[in-house]
Parts: sequence; C-alpha cells; structure tokens
Amino acid sequence: MEGIQKKHSWSYYVKSLIGILIMILFPLIPAPAPITSAGMMVIGQLLGLIFLWSFVDMMWPTFLAIILFGLRAKEIYPNSWQINGIYEAGAQSFGNWIVVFALGCLILCVALEESGIIKRIVMKFITSKSARTNAWMFSFMILAATMVISLFMDCVAAEFFMLGIVHEIFDMLGFKKGDKWPKYMVIAITFTVILAFAMTPICHTSSILFMGVYSGITGQPANILGYMLIGIPIGLIIWIGMLLWFRFVVKPDISHFDTVDFSLLESKCPGKMEKKEKIVAVVSLIVLVFWLVPGFLSFLAPESAAFLLLDRLTATTPLFFAIVFLAIFRIDGEPILDLKSAFKKVDWLSIVFLAGILMIAGAMGEETTGIGAFIASVIVPLTAGKSAFILVGLIAVLSCIITNIANNIPVGIILVSVTVPIALDAGINPFLFVVAICIGANLAYTIPPAFVPIGIAYSDEWCEGKKVFLNGLVMTVISCVVLALLMYPLGNLVLGV
Repeated sequence: MEGIQKKHSWSYYVKSLIGILIMILFPLIPAPAPITSAGMMVIGQLLGLIFLWSFVDMMWPTFLAIILFGLRAKEIYPNSWQINGIYEAGAQSFGNWIVVFALGCLILCVALEESGIIKRIVMKFITSKSARTNAWMFSFMILAATMVISLFMDCVAAEFFMLGIVHEIFDMLGFKKGDKWPKYMVIAITFTVILAFAMTPICHTSSILFMGVYSGITGQPANILGYMLIGIPIGLIIWIGMLLWFRFVVKPDISHFDTVDFSLLESKCPGKMEKKEKIVAVVSLIVLVFWLVPGFLSFLAPESAAFLLLDRLTATTPLFFAIVFLAIFRIDGEPILDLKSAFKKVDWLSIVFLAGILMIAGAMGEETTGIGAFIASVIVPLTAGKSAFILVGLIAVLSCIITNIANNIPVGIILVSVTVPIALDAGINPFLFVVAICIGANLAYTIPPAFVPIGIAYSDEWCEGKKVFLNGLVMTVISCVVLALLMYPLGNLVLGV
C-alpha cells in the first residue's frame, strides 16, 4: 500500500478534489435497476476510495468514507439499531473481528522479526550445501527461503526483507544495474512473495478479508486448514512453472556465481538460538497448531468435544493469548514482546484500509443496495448450466484475470459477495468458491495498482517495470491454466462439493 503520491503539489489537491467529488456526486446519478440510491452511494464510496487510494493517499480517504457512510447508513440498514450514524459506522468497521485478527497477526509478525528467527531461516537456506552446488541452486535456495517466510508473514515485509539481502549479494558479486540476473531475481522474488501470499491466509490481510465476507454472508467460520490444503499445492505448482520459465526460457547470466563469498554470507548468520528466539518460535508454532487442528478434527471427529471447544475459540483467541504471554514473559527484566514498541511498528495503514473496505463490503452484500442482484444478473448467465468443474475453474480464472487490471481487494470482495449465493443455489460448497477467489484474486503480477509488491518491484533500482509486466503476463497465463485444471479436483478432494 506504499507507492502512493507523497508530494503535495497542485496535482495532489486536484486529484483529492476529484476523488471527493466522486464520493459525493456519484449517488446523484440515476440508479439502474435493481441498484437502489443507497447502492449508488456505496458504489460511489468504493470508486472514490479506489481513485484516492491509487493516486493520493490511503489514510484520510478511508476516514472520510466512514463519515459519509455513517451519514447515510440508515438507508442501507433501515431496521438495524447497530448502525445509525458516524459513530456506529466507525465501530462497525474498526470493531470487525477481521480487523482485530489482522492487528494481532501484525503484532506477532513483529515478535518473529525482532527475535531473529526470520533471518535465521533465510540464511540457513542461502548458505546451505545445496546453495553452494551451482548458480541455479543458489538462485533456487534464495527463492525457496522467500517462499517459506512469505507463507506466514506480511508480503510487503517479506519482499523488503529479501530484497535487502539480495541487493547485498548483487553488490558482492559485482553486478551492475541492468544486468540480467539481478533484474530477474527481483522479479522472481516478487512473484514468489505474491504466490505465497495466495497460498495461506495467515497474516495475509486480503484473504482474511475475503473469508470475513464469506462468514458474514453464510454465518459459517472459515476453514483455514482446508484453504491451505488447496492453496499450497496449487501455489507450488505455479511456482514450479515460474522456475522452469526463468531457467529454460529467460536464462539470465549467472557467470558471476563463481565469486560468491560464502564466508561473508555465513558471517551474517545469527549465532546460537537464544532463549527469546526459542520462546517466540514455540509460541508461534502453538498458535499455528490451534489454527490448524480444528480443520483436522472437522474431518476426523466433527462431533468430538475437542472440536466443538476449539471451534468456539475462533482464530483470534490463541493469537491474543500468545501476544499477552509474550508481553508478560520477561528475559533479563525485559519483555519478550514490547507492546509499546510493537504498536509503533504495526502497519496501521493496512488496519485502517481493512476497516474501511470491510464497511463497504458489508454494505455491498445488503439487499437494500441492489448491488449483489445487479452483479448476479451479469454473472449468472455466464455460469448457468455449467458443471461444477467449469464453474469453479471459471471463477478462479476470472478472479486472476480481473485482479491483474484492478486492485485485488475490491475484486475479491465483489466476487465473493456475488458467487457465494450462486454456489449455494447450485448446491456447491460455497467455501470452495471463496478459496478459488482468495487464490485467484491475489495472483496480481502485472501493474502496481493491482498489488503493492508489484509496485515495489517497479521502483526497485535493479529492476525494470517493463520486464515485470511482460513476465507478469506469462505468470498470469501459467496461473490461469493451473487454476482452471486443478482448482475443482483438489477443492472437491479437500472440501467436498
């Protein structure tokens, strides 16, 4: 969510005015049936936010949207006592469990980074015996390390962390700006981060958000284990396709590999694991177990007392117990997790963003807006009479294509809101649709507005935006083929239809 224009020039104010006018004036446009005037207000909020998020800022437009939404919320929720003004709209958005869960994940990520365990994992990969074999294995181990850490931490943090390491390697090997290997390593790291982001919902805010929309519509909890059992195999297959593309088609120059100074790399490796690092690792592992065990029990013993108890805890409960424990437990008089310091490092932009978009997402699913009915009238004819295999594959591919020309968040929200009812009508497990959208809508490889990691790659001094875009098109094709062929069979195996 970085990369937003910071310079307050005249264009900043012009663009700000345009975005505000979209939010205020769009509801005045006559609403096409079945969309209502309240629906036009919600659409205006969304369009204005997308414009302002893309070209101006992320923070203040979200608060403005909450204010404007609160003023007319009663039109969307006419029979609700919960939302009756700006205060209630703010409570609805920032008090959403998805926002709370995302905040907890980001705080736990701070503990993982500060403990040094993330750096230890990465350095183990790139200084291993396998990495010393040849240039291609060295490159592979860098990307494998990227994949491992990106599965369980924020994608932007993971990308910046890995790019910082490889930039040092580029300099150490004597590469120059414009050389092929550094250029494609930056691209490959970016694509790997994106793939890992799509493979699990853990600490990945957009997937958490999409599953929250699903829970709001169905009243059912998200199946984190089921998601991962589908997302990880599909992501790994796409990743292998990416590796083969770079290895046998792109073929970047790797002649500098002979000058790799592994002793210098080893000097940057953390020493013996300290007590703090061990405790953070164990606590994080316990949280992960609590997230995954209910999914296993739902298959093995759905009526057991253990499943019923763990299912009631929700994903947030073990997460916050872990944070409290790390904040209380002290080593040498200092807390393992300094919450005051951790809160300063939290990406509050992401939190505010989530709060705002959840407010809009919730409204889009209300019958009073007519938005869902309108979108359904467009999508349903495309899906009518299709087999479950075609239907699930189509939703996944559609998600992947659209997200490469538009921001992944609105794309995912709209598709989940529309397709879950379609799945229910067709007698298909709706969570399979959600997983398909979570994976597809997060596979944005081409342009910066679609996804933050792409913007980072575009701006990297060792890379070229044109190369990111062209290789992103290839990755989009690979991803669509894999999603079309494997999403339904694997989803049916894991979740059932």
